[in-house]
Amino acid sequence: MIMDTRSEYSGSNRFLIGFLAGGAIGAALAMVCAPRIGDLRRRVSTSTADLGDRVTRTCQDVSARVTGAVDGLVAHGQSVRDDVADVIADGARHVEQFAMAANTGPLDRRSSS
Repeated sequence: MIMDTRSEYSGSNRFLIGFLAGGAIGAALAMVCAPRIGDLRRRVSTSTADLGDRVTRTCQDVSARVTGAVDGLVAHGQSVRDDVADVIADGARHVEQFAMAANTGPLDRRSSS
């Protein structure tokens, strides 16, 4: 029975040594491979600032494009308005000329009769 106890003791001892060695190796690897907190914070801050800059530039670009499109539409609308105003003024002149011709036409006939 004494031999059984020793083999059990040495098996537990090996397990404990393996467990502690694995924990130490794991802790060392974690410290080496894991990013430092300050470095991680700096990278996140830089990435966030870069993203904010890209969003700002994109918004400014979209705003400039929309402003250009609106300005173009306003200019085209004003051109159409001016063209319509010219056509209406020309039509009004024709109506006025027609009305004057209609008013003077019968008077000439009456005086000639």
